[in-house]
Amino acid sequence: MAQPKPLLSFDELSSIALNLNKTSDEFTKVIEDLNRGLQRLNVGVGVWFEVNKWTDPDDANEYQLEQIGYHKIRGVWGLCIREAVGRENGQESRTVNIYPFNEASREMRLRCAEKLPELVDRLARAALHTTELMAKRLGEVKGVAAAINVLSPVVEVRGVGKIEGVKK
Repeated sequence: MAQPKPLLSFDELSSIALNLNKTSDEFTKVIEDLNRGLQRLNVGVGVWFEVNKWTDPDDANEYQLEQIGYHKIRGVWGLCIREAVGRENGQESRTVNIYPFNEASREMRLRCAEKLPELVDRLARAALHTTELMAKRLGEVKGVAAAINVLSPVVEVRGVGKIEGVKK
């Protein structure tokens, strides 16, 4: 019979924790740099996609889902992680938590980090799609604005100046 592996000492745990925290701090700084770079682009388009999904072995309708995304949280665009817990058939309420990337647990950040290249690709595709759609809608909105401006000419009111949209 094999001897059980001896337990790590407190000193060994202290050393491991020091290395873990140092590496985690560096990881956090790199994510912050990536986030700032994406924010400077001012894309303003949100994307989400699934990283992991687990189901309960005893009840296949119960699930837990992790997603990585780029979205607006607390008024700021940035890298995010979203987790949802619920039932597939929707009989019970669904719990959703959204975290700025660096505020999620280390385990979640590690699982989601490998999807960062795919996230950037999806963000670029979503921005391209949004640009195309906005260009199409721009023509439609210009047409509506032109029609309104024809019906609502600018009128000059003595003592006030020009007022748009007021008929004499």
